[in-house]
Amino acid sequence: MEPIESNDDRPAPPLSSDARRRLTAFTKIQIEGIENRLGPVRQAPWPKIDGCLGVLFTSRTGSSYLARELASRFRIGRMEESLNPHLIEGIPPADVVRSFADGWFSFKLGVPGILSAELAGVIDQYIERTFFIFLLRKDIVGQAISLVKANQTGQWHSIHAAQRDPEYDGPKLATSVRVIANAVASLRAYIERAERPWRTLFYEDFEHGDFSTAEAICDSFDVPRMAPGEGPKFTPLERTADAVNESWAERFIEEMDHRTRDVIEKYRAAL
Repeated sequence: MEPIESNDDRPAPPLSSDARRRLTAFTKIQIEGIENRLGPVRQAPWPKIDGCLGVLFTSRTGSSYLARELASRFRIGRMEESLNPHLIEGIPPADVVRSFADGWFSFKLGVPGILSAELAGVIDQYIERTFFIFLLRKDIVGQAISLVKANQTGQWHSIHAAQRDPEYDGPKLATSVRVIANAVASLRAYIERAERPWRTLFYEDFEHGDFSTAEAICDSFDVPRMAPGEGPKFTPLERTADAVNESWAERFIEEMDHRTRDVIEKYRAAL
């Protein structure tokens, strides 16, 4: 498809009442922060697409691993965080979608991504064709450890080299647990307000390479399948877990205060 010239002077339409209702899942500070990062939203004609598959996630739930495997099995293109604020700042969001024209558009969305997608008008435009996977990790302590370690070492994936050795930090782990729990609560509230078909997928369902549950979810949404061997090839990602995780988890569980324990218990109860 030939690129369609953008009309940079056309102002973005106001958010719909449905979008404003969906955004009540987040705080005013969160919304204003993304608005400031996005700046004025540039406009261009929206392409026609057959469907949208969105994965809502928090950090260290295996979203990159999942995205690569789904893209090799289904006709969804390369699933990336393509609607994050820094990626669509200054460009029409329709241009991001255009490479998926006449097919399925897919995206990964953390809290900044979903706010950016809403404020840019992408969700309003395609809401009736959108299906969500809510990606969670049952082990929130393990998730927090993975997050703290990745921030300390700079090793976010197995294909990256660690820049330094990790050091146990109980207060940082407790903060990460609260941040994850709050983000999951906001995403859950959002997905309920979206009133679109969605299914929960746990990291533990596919961490050892069994993607049958993820495939069944996509099949239930009628996402078109790839022919065997037709999908894109990716550099393999491996789990970066090691013995440090177990020792940190044991120490953290033993030392955590009652407020952190309450957060973890409420998180588990909501799964």
